[in-house]
Amino acid sequence: MNSHIIERYEQTAVNCLTGSYSVLAGIAGRPVEERAVFERGDGYLFQAGLDESGYPEYIFPVEEAGALGITRSAFTVHKEPVDFDATGPQLAALLKRYRAVIVWVNTAHLNYADVYRDNAPYLHAVVVDRIADDHSHVEVQDSLVVDLKPFSCRAVVTLDDLVRSAADRIRSEAHDAMGFFYAISDDATALPGGGRPDEAALSGALTRQAERFFAEDRFREAIRRYQALCEECFAGSPERAARGARRLFHHASVLYAVPSLKLMADSLRAAGASADSLALHAEATRHWEAMGVLALRHEATSSPAVLHRMTQRFGLLDEVTVRLWESVAADSGARDDAPGPPTRSAGHRTATTGTPQGAGLPPGQGLRQ
Repeated sequence: MNSHIIERYEQTAVNCLTGSYSVLAGIAGRPVEERAVFERGDGYLFQAGLDESGYPEYIFPVEEAGALGITRSAFTVHKEPVDFDATGPQLAALLKRYRAVIVWVNTAHLNYADVYRDNAPYLHAVVVDRIADDHSHVEVQDSLVVDLKPFSCRAVVTLDDLVRSAADRIRSEAHDAMGFFYAISDDATALPGGGRPDEAALSGALTRQAERFFAEDRFREAIRRYQALCEECFAGSPERAARGARRLFHHASVLYAVPSLKLMADSLRAAGASADSLALHAEATRHWEAMGVLALRHEATSSPAVLHRMTQRFGLLDEVTVRLWESVAADSGARDDAPGPPTRSAGHRTATTGTPQGAGLPPGQGLRQ
């Protein structure tokens, strides 16, 4: 039996791992929306680095956020090394115990979708929830297939393909979790509200992310670091510059920045965010969408004028991101001080940015699923 798609769906996850954890929770009998995994796992915080091919990437810390999000949803995560000499019996035992597992794979060996066979390989997470009695094949749920039009699917995968995909290790600065099966078990104490946080709890989760943004340089400096890595890439060979620009488009518009911001919009509204926070969020989304367009233009033209506009856009993104997280933190303070009007904390501004509110750094300083 060859690997192939059984069913195809239009609805997709924002991220393959957080989407997979949401799938596991549903199989366990207590559904957790992917949005809740982002909220509880601090998934709206981004960092920059190099992907498995050495190209710049702008991504949230996927393993950390996924594990935090599902753990804070009252599940326990179980991690077991893949036994590459007896993967079939091992999987059968795990599925009997947990009903489903997540595994990180190298897409070069996922032969059920053309997009995996025809493009450069990358790290990807899928859910395995069935295995044949003779261990010849498994069934997987793939929550995000990034084709021209993204989709999700259920697919049959030969055990040989699965083993190759899990064993052919690739890594990046953000990902190094291959070689394990991940399962969850319900801690039996369901969270209030059927697993969805109420407004106060959600506001607290967003406030925590705002505090981490300013406390941890990997988040606060992420856009500037990403800018520096992109500019270094664009200064390389024409082929590397073009590929880097295409990666920037994917990270900005397709895989990470804009999709995560769209999810964050729902979180902000559910938390009762202020009009200021919603407006800043919309501004950040527009800047990332514009960055995606500029990246495609740079790929096509290598124009210095386009590169200059990208540099300016990075400056605007850095500024608005700081202002957004300041506003999210201020929303929490406003609730604590209600019924008075929302105010920003001057002490918080000094501690986090060192500049008056709204003062951004001047422009010009300084993919994979």
